[in-house]
Amino acid sequence: MAEIPENQEMRNYKVVQKLLAMRPVYEIYDEQSGEMVAIAKQTWMSFLRSTMHIEDPQGNRLFTAKGGFFDKTFWLLDASGNKVARLTRPWIALRQNFTIYYREDIVKAQGGFFAWGFEARNSQGIFAFRLDKKILAIRDQFRVQVGEYMNPLHAVASALVVDRIFFKGKGCGCRTLLCILLLIGFGILTIISMISSLLP
Repeated sequence: MAEIPENQEMRNYKVVQKLLAMRPVYEIYDEQSGEMVAIAKQTWMSFLRSTMHIEDPQGNRLFTAKGGFFDKTFWLLDASGNKVARLTRPWIALRQNFTIYYREDIVKAQGGFFAWGFEARNSQGIFAFRLDKKILAIRDQFRVQVGEYMNPLHAVASALVVDRIFFKGKGCGCRTLLCILLLIGFGILTIISMISSLLP
């Protein structure tokens, strides 16, 4: 993996999915200031075409990420509907990878066999952004480190799309495990209640 030039300014963002939400909602924080800079919400009608709106904290639309029927290609559109980037993934690949068509250039990234992180670079090898997935987490969360090549919010929105493509917003099954544990606990309480009602 190529090194990041020492003189390149980096910006770090934390993306955290809200637990108490009826649809996937992500809060985006600037790690240095701790300030929430944007919020991403998947639309209610995303069961056929995956669509996510990225808004500022006041609710003003910044970008829209719109996917195809099979989530193979996503478009990143600005608030006016102009195309900012196109993200694609191959149908079949040994390792998970994606390509972003951005600023008349190509940004590519390939994850490892388990692909819990990606580092994206353009055709000249210039660092664009890095996505580091938090594996053991109840809710979906990851860190995005952005270089000077990409607009920071373009990079974070692209990382959100990559997360939706490859991870489907899952924190390594921890949310599923939590649901199973809650069901087991509910089952145990039900059994105890039934037994206690049978006792004299």
